[in-house]
Amino acid sequence: MIYAVGDNPVACRLAGVRVWQVQLVVYAVCGLLSALAGVLLVGFNNAADLGIAAPFLLPSVAAVVIGGTSIFGGVGGYAGTILGALILTVLDSLLTILDAEQAYRQILYGGIILALAAIYARATSSD
Repeated sequence: MIYAVGDNPVACRLAGVRVWQVQLVVYAVCGLLSALAGVLLVGFNNAADLGIAAPFLLPSVAAVVIGGTSIFGGVGGYAGTILGALILTVLDSLLTILDAEQAYRQILYGGIILALAAIYARATSSD
């Protein structure tokens, strides 16, 4: 039902789905899980800071894009995102072994996102 509301909320409303309730539940669950992740991250680092999760933003987007979800909209899935996260974890381990700096890691993640976005755009425009 979340996919349907996200795809066309007007059609869902006309079909009898209470769109506002679906959106409310989705935002509430997202907020709850974000708060839980924040508490776990602060507990892991033993410090609280506003920018504590900043290094995780670009890799999380890269994991989703590597998993096959187009950032231009369309179809995505959980299995692909999990696979993308595993691939990115292996890449991160390799960069840790090579003692790469955080700036180079961010550049690499951004390059991966741009390259895959260009591939997705080219693949969808030829159809």
